[in-house]
Amino acid sequence: MSHDDTSIGSIDAVAFDWVARLDNAPLNVSDAAALQRWLAEDVRHRGAFVRAQSLWMSAGRMAALQGMPLRAPVPPRALSRRALIRTAVAAGIAGACLIPHRSADASEIFHAASGLMHVTQPECGEIVLDQGTILRIRRNTDRPAFDLLTGRMSLAARRVSLPINMNGLFIALQPSSKLIAHAAGTESDALVLQGHALSHCAQERMDRHLHARDWIQTTPRSITVTILCDDDMERAVAWSQGKLEFQSVDVVEAISELNRYNARKIILTGSACAHRKISGIFMLDDPLGFARVLREIFGVRLSISKENIAIS
Repeated sequence: MSHDDTSIGSIDAVAFDWVARLDNAPLNVSDAAALQRWLAEDVRHRGAFVRAQSLWMSAGRMAALQGMPLRAPVPPRALSRRALIRTAVAAGIAGACLIPHRSADASEIFHAASGLMHVTQPECGEIVLDQGTILRIRRNTDRPAFDLLTGRMSLAARRVSLPINMNGLFIALQPSSKLIAHAAGTESDALVLQGHALSHCAQERMDRHLHARDWIQTTPRSITVTILCDDDMERAVAWSQGKLEFQSVDVVEAISELNRYNARKIILTGSACAHRKISGIFMLDDPLGFARVLREIFGVRLSISKENIAIS
């Protein structure tokens, strides 16, 4: 496991890697010492580890929904496991020896650190993860369970329903259905693209039945469901097809979104076109193509190198 990256996204990914390993199998002496060193290196490491533990424990509640209706009450996890995880967090921060726990679940964690990531699972075909997304896939039955810890994914269910947890929003995606799910801290949302799904939130006593075009958004204080039109649906799925669709957005905003997906960045050295509006569909992995469109529309100058594309 490499711990050289210092960006916030990389630190969070390393923290989730450690949490996943602690949850699946005991650490040997060498790995336990490596974790202690990593926690001691930077206060951001300790903060990321605590956040990862919190999200991991929240995601663990989804296991209770596998194989049962959403309306069934969620039984609490064993106190000993919670106590053990809290002990691991406290020990990591204090520099004491960690006592790992072996989970009954077999799980994998996926981090889309550079552009889109495509993950294949037999029950759902190809899953598309957006840039920066962290997804945990657990398997302790004949079907996987998905914990979307942060970011956005596109997922389709084939012959069985698939349970999805998004930090408090729980979805049971029904067979022959497809959705886009998004999690960002305490806010989550899901858009049903095809078929239907059942949703459940802590704030509600009853399940919701969601159908194609239904977009559910949740925060700690509110739940809303909106029916999207064709144009909004196309924009919502564009990223999963390797495209970005802009409709009258500032050039500087479009550049920021495009730069998320590319190591070769667009740099706006002047402000002449920064707040001009642009619309269109662009390939998210083609920053040069986008820059050339700006040159054609606004007459800007391009300075092109292997590292970046400067616009003035």
